[in-house]
Amino acid sequence: MEEEVECEAEQAIAAELSKSIGFQRIDIVLDHPQQVYYSGHQVSGNVHLDLDEAVSALGIRLKCKGEAQVYFTDRSAGIRRKFSAFENYIHVESYLVGDGKEKSTITGGVYPFNLTLPENLPCSFEGRYGRVRYSIRALLDVTTIYRFSTNIIPFTVAPILDLNRDPLALLPINVQQSKVYMGQTEPLSLSMSLPVHGYVPGQAIPIKIAMTNNTTVVVKKIRIVFKKVTLLFVVTYHSTEKSRKHKEIVVEVEQPVNKESDAYDVTFDVPAVPPTGMIHCNIIDVLYTLRVEACVDVSEWYYRMFQKNLKLRTNIVVGTVPLQNYESPQKTNNMTEGFTFHPPSTTAAKEYTDTSPLRNLEKDENAKPNLSLPLYEKSQIYRSSKPDRDDPTGDDGDSDGEVKPYSPMYRVYKFKPPQNENN
Repeated sequence: MEEEVECEAEQAIAAELSKSIGFQRIDIVLDHPQQVYYSGHQVSGNVHLDLDEAVSALGIRLKCKGEAQVYFTDRSAGIRRKFSAFENYIHVESYLVGDGKEKSTITGGVYPFNLTLPENLPCSFEGRYGRVRYSIRALLDVTTIYRFSTNIIPFTVAPILDLNRDPLALLPINVQQSKVYMGQTEPLSLSMSLPVHGYVPGQAIPIKIAMTNNTTVVVKKIRIVFKKVTLLFVVTYHSTEKSRKHKEIVVEVEQPVNKESDAYDVTFDVPAVPPTGMIHCNIIDVLYTLRVEACVDVSEWYYRMFQKNLKLRTNIVVGTVPLQNYESPQKTNNMTEGFTFHPPSTTAAKEYTDTSPLRNLEKDENAKPNLSLPLYEKSQIYRSSKPDRDDPTGDDGDSDGEVKPYSPMYRVYKFKPPQNENN
């Protein structure tokens, strides 16, 4: 109740101040319509200030920040504890007009700005228990106490993960597993194969599945999950005392089982998701797992305890620069071509052999790529694979109290549809 009274009082003071100085509005408009930027590039735009007449104020201030936050709860022994972690990447405040110390005459109009982002920023990310978020806003400082502010404008810092510089990405995947069920003498066998480990958003993941069932156990269906055919999206949130994993289902495909066939081809597209690894961020990690599961038909509850589904798992690398020797994306003409990066290197294998595959990315921002850059799409909110185990996040917002949901933009390529093998 006291907070509501204080808020109403502040609004009344702001309205009276606005009326006395003839303030109408202050807005900030970024030049890039999709609000996507890269480390080391410039964020530019204009601050629009509408005043009935010139005012005496401390100045027009630009505030840009980027930070990572992790927050989750843990219940054990009947005690609920909160864990959190924080990293700061950029916190810049500069005056477009005035200096914040002495008052000067400020008129309405358009005030352009340019801000260069630091190098080695982690990409934007929004998850259940944490985020990496960048934002910018402008303020008209009337006094040291009273000011008018634009809305907080979040923007995306886009990632770069070149699959051509990851020695694992080009390797094929072959996984197989067998299981002898209770009361059976022959095993149920399941295998899956993929041409490569590495894919980019918009690219199809082709999975070849083979199942040999010489048992009397009935397999109802084959379930493929991209967690995040199955693919798991596993995000690990780290605090100073404890870490927590959260699994989200990005893509889930169910393949009916045909008794007359032992082989199945399943394909699905990688959606707009952040790349593997969360480079330059120490408190959030992203891993993608593909799971294929043979769902057996067991009705008796006492059999379910022993006759669990047969599952295959493998890691998938999601990048932002596609493999050159695997599949070429289509060229696209769009608003993102203003960003230029070094093309994927095919001769840099020795140079990067002693580094982690997920943290071996370097770029030359002054060189032009061989292909036009792809479109950008908003990331989606994916459902948890175990929603009953999710605790409330205890979300306190960022350092400015901004708690509105935001969807970062990620690169999505366009590829030619697969050719019919019969043609």
